[in-house]
Amino acid sequence: MKRKIFLSFLLVFLISSLGAVFAYVSVRNTNATLSRLINLHQIETLRQQLLRSIQTVQSDLYTVNTELGNKLDYIIDNVENLQQAAKQCTSCHHTPEILEKINGIQTIIGDYQESLSFYITASANTEQINKNKLEAARIGNQLLIKTEEMSMMASVKLKAVTTDAMREVKRVLSILVATMLAALIIGIIVAIYLTRAITRPIDALLAATRMIAAGNLDTTVGYRDSTEFGELASHFNDMSSSLQTGYAKLETEIAERKKSEVALRESDERYAMAAQGSNDGLWDWDLRNSTIYFSPRWKSMLGYTNGEIGNKPEEWLSRVHPDDRPEIEARIAAHISGRNSHLENEFRMLHQDGTYHWMLTRGMAVRDDSGQAYRMAGSQTDIMERKVATEQLVYNAFHDALTDLPNRSLFMDRLQHVITTSARRSGQLYAVLFLDMDRFKVVNDSLGHLVGDKLLIEVGCKLAECIRPGDTVARLGGDEFSVLLESIKDVKDAVDVADRIHLTLSVPFIIEGHEVYAAVSIGIALGSELYERAEQVLRDADIAMYEAKKRGNASSEIFDTGMHASILDRIQLESDLHGALDHNQLTMVYQPIIDVKTHRLAGFEALVRWNHPTRGTVYPMEFITLAEETGLIVKIGEWILREACRELKVLQTRIPSVLPLKMSINISGKQFAHENLAEIVAGIIEETGIAPHTLAIEITESMLMENIDLAIATLNKLRAMGVHIHIDDFGTGYSSLSYLHSLPIDALKIDRSFVNKLTALGENQEIITSIISLAKSLNFDVIAEGVELDHQLDQIKGLDCQFGQGFLIARPMAPAAIDAWIEADVLKRKNT
Repeated sequence: MKRKIFLSFLLVFLISSLGAVFAYVSVRNTNATLSRLINLHQIETLRQQLLRSIQTVQSDLYTVNTELGNKLDYIIDNVENLQQAAKQCTSCHHTPEILEKINGIQTIIGDYQESLSFYITASANTEQINKNKLEAARIGNQLLIKTEEMSMMASVKLKAVTTDAMREVKRVLSILVATMLAALIIGIIVAIYLTRAITRPIDALLAATRMIAAGNLDTTVGYRDSTEFGELASHFNDMSSSLQTGYAKLETEIAERKKSEVALRESDERYAMAAQGSNDGLWDWDLRNSTIYFSPRWKSMLGYTNGEIGNKPEEWLSRVHPDDRPEIEARIAAHISGRNSHLENEFRMLHQDGTYHWMLTRGMAVRDDSGQAYRMAGSQTDIMERKVATEQLVYNAFHDALTDLPNRSLFMDRLQHVITTSARRSGQLYAVLFLDMDRFKVVNDSLGHLVGDKLLIEVGCKLAECIRPGDTVARLGGDEFSVLLESIKDVKDAVDVADRIHLTLSVPFIIEGHEVYAAVSIGIALGSELYERAEQVLRDADIAMYEAKKRGNASSEIFDTGMHASILDRIQLESDLHGALDHNQLTMVYQPIIDVKTHRLAGFEALVRWNHPTRGTVYPMEFITLAEETGLIVKIGEWILREACRELKVLQTRIPSVLPLKMSINISGKQFAHENLAEIVAGIIEETGIAPHTLAIEITESMLMENIDLAIATLNKLRAMGVHIHIDDFGTGYSSLSYLHSLPIDALKIDRSFVNKLTALGENQEIITSIISLAKSLNFDVIAEGVELDHQLDQIKGLDCQFGQGFLIARPMAPAAIDAWIEADVLKRKNT
């Protein structure tokens, strides 16, 4: 803005100065003209004087020697004046033409003066005087004419010069007026510009300040330029923003302070109400005077009224349980001394009724400038219910919710403690029994989970009755239990406990009106210095339990290192089984099934073999269970189905028969429980092109009873396709005969164990006779397995059993050997 003002005034000054300079130059030129005009006037005066002098001389010349003539001296003076005037006229500045005329006049004046001199000096000679007089008059007339002519020319010139001078004066005057008007207009423009340039931002700033004064702190100035006013407007906007921010903060602080005041007032009110109605007891300890204020609630939670407890610290500490008092006193001292930032402790306090209640106290000391505590206040909470709940949670965390027995965590903790103790005390023997209920799943699925749970509870109670008070029985989960026997003399003590358990559980349980038997398989692991962790002992007991299960239900087995090696071998076998299909190690063999009366080939039973690269031939009983446990059975079972059906199609084409050959295929429990079994079978039948009624699926009784609803649904799907259903190993499993009439079954297979008991004398036929009779009543076919002796074949034929299979008839054989067997069998029958 300073620059604008400076430049504006400089512009006005320059314009004014320019006009002044121009006026000065014009006036200076005008002065020269006026000076010349004055000189011209003076010359004109001289000319007039010259003219008068000539006229005077001429007049005196004509009047000389007369009465009116002047004296001769006066004439001479006039002639001298005439000559002097002529000289002054020639001294002026004229053009060459005028100067030439003036010089001519001077010459005539000289001549005129000379003639007058002759005239004057010839006064004695009258003739000469007259002659000189006439000559002088002639010259004088000539001079008068020249002078008058010059005078007239000078007058014209003077008038012209005067006119030019006046015109120049008027022009100069116009220039001065124009310059003054221009300076005035520019000055007005500059004044207006400066006024707007100054007053506009000032008005904007003034309006903004008024708005801010009115409380509109968000007001800003919209003026923008590069002058001081622009900078002032920018700073003003910054100031406005700062004011607004500061005011907002101030309002926030005021609001927060008001809230704080309200909160403080409410807090005071709440504190007063809390002190009166709080569930916590409040206390305030004056450390200087050694007095304590106890709130009414503090006293009432101990069963006392307000006036029954004093205000001394001993009123508090004397009621603390003797075992807990040293700790609370130590914590109080540590907090007062500054070693702990706050006081917090749980302890028991004596109630008025004589019982101890768990209390939680919290407190904080107030200190002076030197850090010395002079006051301490806090609260006391009755945590009896929480303690009970916590103890219950801890109990629940280490006990089984169903049987209330110790769970795996508590059992493993106690077992680890026993292992550690035994390592320090040589000669202390212990044992772990791992129990698994036999066929519990059948009970659970057939009678329901409620009955199964109640059975677990009853078994847990019976197990607890079979051990000493210092021993531990625990439920590990599901139908698994474990027993920890401490400080036993030898292995016989553990075996005796196992036998006692078997004996106790041999008595049936009556649950929900059902008579239920609960047998267990028990694995026993004796303590050893080789055990360092509880998991190791339980693992070996588990291994022994599986060995016991192999021996049959309700068996016991003591662990030895050979079992561990067997488990490792089983693990290796499992690993190898994963690659058996990928490496084409599985093969199929087929055992013929014949009509025992006609000896006609009726079909085959498909059996799988595993050609292990190092173990040789591995039979199904060695790896099918393992395949079920690992989940590989679904993949392997599908492969068996496909291979058997494909081979059946080949055999039906190669071996002509009145009735088409059939193929029986065993299905494992896991495979049968697969929800897509029927769809898989249907896909394989369509893929291989066999007739569905030539395929028989063999399942066991136990598989049926594990999930009877799913079994019925699956069997109905298979029967709807035309597939036959055979019950394998009939009579050995747990089943209910009431289901047989409702199941879509085509044949019963008599287990080899019943056939093996047949003697040459015809003994032990009762079970077989019953099975055949049952099958006929239900219109089922009967197939006898394990026919290995001639009398066995003769007897089942005599009992009206229709079909048979076994080593006597033919061993399982590869597809390539079937033709040779058929030829040999035909030849054998011809010979007989």
